[in-house]
Amino acid sequence: AEASQGTLQAIYEFQTMVCELMQMEVANASLYDGASSVGEAGILALRATERRRILVSEAVHPHAREVLATYLQGAQATLQLLPTVNGVTDLEALDKALKDDIACVILQHPNVFGCLEPMAQAAELAHRVGGLFVASVYPISLGLLQPPGAYGADIAVAEGRCLGSPIAYGGPGLGLFTTTQALLRRIPGRLAGCTVDQNGRRGYTLTLQTREQHIRRERATSNICTNEGWLALRATIFMSLMGPHGMRELARLNLEKAHEARRRLLEVRGISAAFDQPFFNEFTLRYDSALDPEKLNRKLSRLGIVGGLPLGDWFPGRSQEALWCVTECISSADLDRLMQILKGSDS
Repeated sequence: AEASQGTLQAIYEFQTMVCELMQMEVANASLYDGASSVGEAGILALRATERRRILVSEAVHPHAREVLATYLQGAQATLQLLPTVNGVTDLEALDKALKDDIACVILQHPNVFGCLEPMAQAAELAHRVGGLFVASVYPISLGLLQPPGAYGADIAVAEGRCLGSPIAYGGPGLGLFTTTQALLRRIPGRLAGCTVDQNGRRGYTLTLQTREQHIRRERATSNICTNEGWLALRATIFMSLMGPHGMRELARLNLEKAHEARRRLLEVRGISAAFDQPFFNEFTLRYDSALDPEKLNRKLSRLGIVGGLPLGDWFPGRSQEALWCVTECISSADLDRLMQILKGSDS
């Protein structure tokens, strides 16, 4: 497979399209999943800056934060959590936490509550003390939202399964990992490149393999020794078929349908908005004490509807809040049926 021109060309095209989507300079051949990409970003930042403290927002997905914490075990590094205010990272707290020992700042956009983060301001603050800025993004949103490269991200990562792969009970994942050119030699995993052979014909090769099986162990950047080739291929086909205009239209449908759903859900008695922030296709709602999120979801499940994700397990203080997601797959009839059920419960 490592010499197959078809496989290597597919990886090369994948890397090119991911760079275009993120507006970043370098993309690797993919990692295991989005959470692994966050973990690898943290390790890269520690090595690149030779600093020992990482700031991560509590609005980064808890699973990604757990993987990052696991990566840092034994690394003699400190992981510090940044609080949120009204659903987004508290920039004042970030400003106070920034010292000359900061390796990187990690934010997610849109974040785990669905809110859009002040990414440009956070990146500027991180760079002011010489730290790197890591953006964890949602690929579909980049059809409309500003890409990481535009607001100064040094590393941009994502879970890429939404690019043409099925839900599949939660796996497998597709980790997207991109950086600036300055960090090229520090990226984990593999990098496919394009060259010419002795007859001048175009050819493809694995340009970088920064794993310990191929180079001296002390110079290896990661022990990840493969990439998610099948899902990367699916993502490549998806992005090539969609093109820039298709990605923009897909993002627009997500945005409009989610905003319409939120507007109508707020008409239901006992449901209110948890945050007053811009959002893409996810939003957090708060239920009053008469509505139990778990019971409501069980009722909706029996009727074939997946309700909002209760946030109490991840955030104990948010037991009456749920994260709703609306994509392009949701029709007006689906929304009408949901409202009929909820307003029936309301009466």
